[in-house]
Amino acid sequence: MNHRSILKSAAVVSALYGIILVFAPNTLMSMYGSQAVEASGMYFAMLSGAMLLGWAVMNWAASNAPDIVEIHYVLLGNLASLALSFVVTLVRQLTHAGAPDSGWINVGIFLVFSALFGYLYKASPAGYRLHARSRPA
Repeated sequence: MNHRSILKSAAVVSALYGIILVFAPNTLMSMYGSQAVEASGMYFAMLSGAMLLGWAVMNWAASNAPDIVEIHYVLLGNLASLALSFVVTLVRQLTHAGAPDSGWINVGIFLVFSALFGYLYKASPAGYRLHARSRPA
């Protein structure tokens, strides 16, 4: 997979979740078999949706970059946020007795995109130079 298809895939998933969270957070909660959110939970869900929409725009725009080196920091930001989200969702699924089975969907999404963005980051010339071993002169 090239950087364009990975970034566009991430943009589509982010946009779908973002639109639902901004306009109908409780629809998503019911799809996951979770309790409906109220007041502050609704506000936080809507802010999270807005953030996801912003990432969708950023990733879609970055997918137009002709060379992967031009979007190195976009890759790094995606990798960091997705890897942290993977850890949080995995821990929650494993430790919270009330976590719905549908929460494993999120674990899977974050795992797949963490791996894809990790691959892109290491494949980018900037990421390669950053993590290359020093060689004696």
